[in-house]
Amino acid sequence: MPGTSKEALPDIRHGRHFAVQIPGLKLKVGYYTQITGFSAQLDVLEYPEGGVNDYVHRLPTRIKQGNITLKRGVTGERALYAWFKETVVKANPQDLSVTMFDSLGVPHTTWAFRNAYPTKWTSTDLNAGGTEFLTESLEIAHAGMKVQ
Repeated sequence: MPGTSKEALPDIRHGRHFAVQIPGLKLKVGYYTQITGFSAQLDVLEYPEGGVNDYVHRLPTRIKQGNITLKRGVTGERALYAWFKETVVKANPQDLSVTMFDSLGVPHTTWAFRNAYPTKWTSTDLNAGGTEFLTESLEIAHAGMKVQ
């Protein structure tokens, strides 16, 4: 019956902002308003067994990591763009962490990414008649995610 359980509900928090830390870069402004692409997918190998036609064996293989995208307002800080340009000549993988803060400014959850490097940099279009904030985003590939 609803409402009769004495168990506490899980503490769900609303993230207000996110701090990105990349120890190998001198990042002055590391706060972001949107970070997307947190995903991991298990690939499945389908293996049909000879003589058995009513099913196919499905075996887990590798975890495929999705790229993450960092989005923030345009600032004077250029370390991320420089990192992106450097990757064109020679990839410079860095460990990267994203920390979510709750509405009180208290750190809540941290995601750590190994060997991350940028794959795409995007900025909003310029429109003199527009009222939206200018934003930039950086898409990043990585070799694995750990939630702390």
